[in-house]
Amino acid sequence: MKLDYMQCWNGAMALLGAHKEAVFAIAGVFLFLPTLLFAQYVAPPLLSGEEDANALFTVYSAYFSDNAFAILASNLVMGFGGLAIYFALVPTRSHTVAENLLAALKFLVIYLLANLLSGLFVLSGLMLFILPGLYLSCRFVLIPVILADQQERSPVELLKRSWSLTRNNGFAILFFLLIIMVVGAIAINVLEAVTGIVVGLATGGEGWPLIVNLVASLVETVFQLIIYAAIASIYLQLSAPRQSAV
Repeated sequence: MKLDYMQCWNGAMALLGAHKEAVFAIAGVFLFLPTLLFAQYVAPPLLSGEEDANALFTVYSAYFSDNAFAILASNLVMGFGGLAIYFALVPTRSHTVAENLLAALKFLVIYLLANLLSGLFVLSGLMLFILPGLYLSCRFVLIPVILADQQERSPVELLKRSWSLTRNNGFAILFFLLIIMVVGAIAINVLEAVTGIVVGLATGGEGWPLIVNLVASLVETVFQLIIYAAIASIYLQLSAPRQSAV
């Protein structure tokens, strides 16, 4: 089955609309809050724009080394929140926020193992050429929503099912998600720039980092929710023939 972009987009918006209470509640605690805290308390690496490859490696190595715990903790919390959101989005479930969080906690280790396995394949592709790595990431992109919908306990089987469902649609998924990401990145940069200008004018040039980070974190959270809903919509579209045949 070929991916229908319009159907995927409309399906994503419908999923967010149908489950907005649960999704926004989970996202507020496990996506927005960690993003805001990280932006507020972890300073980004300082770059002059004239660094060569070796200098960039040194700067980012020091950055990741100094902030390893914060990076690991925020990604773990956000990964857990993302999995809980997938549990809230799949149509086979109609549970409370607490039940979706408990389900995500129950399957978190399986999810992490599946991500680790898929990450090894993606990393291999990125080391060869960037495009194969991006393609492989799209072939495994359905892992969390398959886990939420089918509650498969084998990480290897999750990879196999995602690979099977995305057959002949790897580049179509890549193009669809790239469109969303590019538009989202432009929107985030524009809103951050406008917020920075407004806050700068209001404070006489001194700025107010909390307001800037608050707006940026809110926009990034909404953007992340759209990505989650789009992936869930892709899964529903590609799995529809199999579900109707059962």
